[in-house]
Amino acid sequence: MSLDSKVNSTDKLQAKRSLEFTEDDSIEITITPNGGACFGVVRAIKLGHQAASKGKSSSTAVYSFGAIVHNPKTIRELEEKGVKTVEESAHVEGGTVILRSHGVRQEIEKDFNNRGIKVVDATCPLVKKPQKIAASLGARGYFLVVVGDANHPEVKGVLSYFGSDNYLVTYKPEDLEKIPCGVEKVGIVAQTTIEVTVLNKIIEACQKRFSDLAVYNTICDATSIRQEEAEVLAQKADILVVVGGKNSSNTNKLVKICKQFQPNTYLIEEVEELEQSWFQGKKKIGVTGGASTPQDYVDLVGERIAEMMTLTMSN
Repeated sequence: MSLDSKVNSTDKLQAKRSLEFTEDDSIEITITPNGGACFGVVRAIKLGHQAASKGKSSSTAVYSFGAIVHNPKTIRELEEKGVKTVEESAHVEGGTVILRSHGVRQEIEKDFNNRGIKVVDATCPLVKKPQKIAASLGARGYFLVVVGDANHPEVKGVLSYFGSDNYLVTYKPEDLEKIPCGVEKVGIVAQTTIEVTVLNKIIEACQKRFSDLAVYNTICDATSIRQEEAEVLAQKADILVVVGGKNSSNTNKLVKICKQFQPNTYLIEEVEELEQSWFQGKKKIGVTGGASTPQDYVDLVGERIAEMMTLTMSN
């Protein structure tokens, strides 16, 4: 089904990629232009499938250290090809290990290399950026503020490169009070998937307090673009469906943003989770997808909604 076709209420409905709805009362299903996997996720998935194929042809064990991306459908597909997801480095007993797109702690990668395990580095290049910046800030004696989630694997990886306990991980400007008195040199990096507004609040608060402030906006452009598009569409839609892993940080950020403008926002991982009742009486239906969700799956959800609405119209 083409996603470029404009919807006409008298024909079979089709989903389209756009940020606009017509001003009439026709039913439309519109998908944000960039909704779905970013280049880092596409790259990681490609590397995962390549490693799986090589492992199968050589009868070599293939592991993924942590979920290669936060999307259950992708993980299942790789598991079906023989990739075993593990959370502890000791569980990788040999063969090949794929480093997840969110990155891993520096000492874990060193352990794999020391044990002679073949490493396929699927870390997103944009995740490597805050890792390198953190290492540089640590070497220059800065106190590090990471704007993000302390429990997220990306943040844990960044901190491992900093090389010091002089850091704070937070989303809240008020937490900056925890920084010890006497600290003057502060460096700021951001988890790549946080909201820009959150980062800006931290920066503003730090500017009022610290004389030597090094700010690095490490939010990836793909995240920013998807958040901006989701916000635009949420303000125009009668209902918004976000497609992505429920354990995905960037996907949950999209849900949070959309709900600020459209309370009728639903998060689904699988197309089967769609419910007909959600769309009753709705005309303008928006769909978007997290950066860890393959675009073809976001499109599939749009197509399924179009089928559901076409059926409703025919009854």
